[in-house]
Amino acid sequence: MNDYIDSIIDHMQVRPNQTLAEEVYLAMRQAIIQGHVVEGQRINEKELSSRAHISRTPIREALHRLTEEKLISYVPHVGAVVTRITPADVAEIFEIRIVLDRLATFHAMQNMQAADFDALDQLLTETEAANQESDIPTVIHGFEAFNNFIYQQSQMPHLILIVSRLRDYLKHLRDVSLNGQERRNKALQEHREIYELMREQNRPELGRVLAEHLTYSKTFILSEMAQGQQHAN
Repeated sequence: MNDYIDSIIDHMQVRPNQTLAEEVYLAMRQAIIQGHVVEGQRINEKELSSRAHISRTPIREALHRLTEEKLISYVPHVGAVVTRITPADVAEIFEIRIVLDRLATFHAMQNMQAADFDALDQLLTETEAANQESDIPTVIHGFEAFNNFIYQQSQMPHLILIVSRLRDYLKHLRDVSLNGQERRNKALQEHREIYELMREQNRPELGRVLAEHLTYSKTFILSEMAQGQQHAN
């Protein structure tokens, strides 16, 4: 029994106007991003085809798309393998995000009305309360909602698409890093500071805090990766 295949099958959902290849792609992508299919895992096309009762053609199409996203790579004499996220990948993604997140937040700050700021304040308050109760899933959801709220308020759909891809790529690493109480406390404090600076329309200080926030996240994840590698060795 291959647990990773069970996970892919569990994620498969039939949606209106969606091809089978799209269904397989979304299921595999979600399973990889959520860490249910681990780095280095070989995707056995034949086994997945047999267990999911589908032909290998949509599986190959899905693998091709995932290869373009760098979530899958083809290893000679092995086949399709889930790509290992390297420290260089993490560093590059955060460098890009510093630029894009500042742009999105500056635009959101200009677009938001008083009611929008109140809604963001309420979201932060609920997340802080969940953190006090050590309700980690709710805290992680609150972090996602905070970022998504700002992206949506930026009214920059192309930027949102780019950033969502980058965030997805590191989603599992980021979620694991938030299991620690100290890390969650610091991230929440930084989110509260970002909110207050947005409300004050303090662009220079906001840009600095955003850069520090993302740089710390990058450093923390890189440290966790290094520790994991040491334990593996």
